[in-house]
Amino acid sequence: MGFTFQFIIRLFLTMLLSAILTPLIKLLAFKIGAVDAPGERRINQKTMPTAGGLAIFLSFSLLALWEFSSVLGFSNLSFVLLGALIVVVTGLIDDIKELNPRQKTLGITLASLVIYFWADIGFHTFSIPFIGVVEIGWLSLPMTIIWILAITNAVNLIDGLDGLAAGISIIALITMGLISYFFIPGNGVMLAILIFSLIAAIVGFYPYNFYPATIYLGDTGALFLGFMIAVFSLQGLKNATFISVMTPMFILGVPITDTVYAMIRRFF
Repeated sequence: MGFTFQFIIRLFLTMLLSAILTPLIKLLAFKIGAVDAPGERRINQKTMPTAGGLAIFLSFSLLALWEFSSVLGFSNLSFVLLGALIVVVTGLIDDIKELNPRQKTLGITLASLVIYFWADIGFHTFSIPFIGVVEIGWLSLPMTIIWILAITNAVNLIDGLDGLAAGISIIALITMGLISYFFIPGNGVMLAILIFSLIAAIVGFYPYNFYPATIYLGDTGALFLGFMIAVFSLQGLKNATFISVMTPMFILGVPITDTVYAMIRRFF
């Protein structure tokens, strides 16, 4: 199955749904207190609604459940969405009442465990060019958790300027989608379709987030996008391509390095 006309229509509907949901999420954000007030460490001059990532999550999840769960070879999609939901709820609570770093880390770690044990996605084996397949044994679980934490927090770290995190996520996902389509054997095409459906959801939201933004991604959106980039890269790794993991590292190199360094300082 390739990018047929019916899937292009589905992607368009995802983008349209995201664009329609975003103004509604904006109203909801003010009602529930998911706002970013001006301050010394803030660049906004007025109170801004956050949690814009809810529109991306809802439109992507609805499309995935409606269309792709029955046809994609991307196994255990419902568990991936469950992990994403945990991350989104963690981010939404943080947008409303501001969680401390340990609480956010706990939420992301819980989502990582869902991905590892139930969706069966993680660092198990990977193929390195000129070396072959490498098995990492007992390091599989901790490496999976660290990877998801690093990528998720890296995207959250760059969410400081209008449209920046969403724009960089689009670039990373397009790159990963093309790699999946052309270079990953087996269900690479299916994975690419799922990746491009997430891109469509971001594109529908992006006009509201581009300068001058009328709504922010918030931790709700930044954590969700980082989490999905991490999961997609691991799913590509599961299909035997090391470059799928390296892609987000190249694009998010600086924030990933900063995130890992901060984690090391915090725990040691």
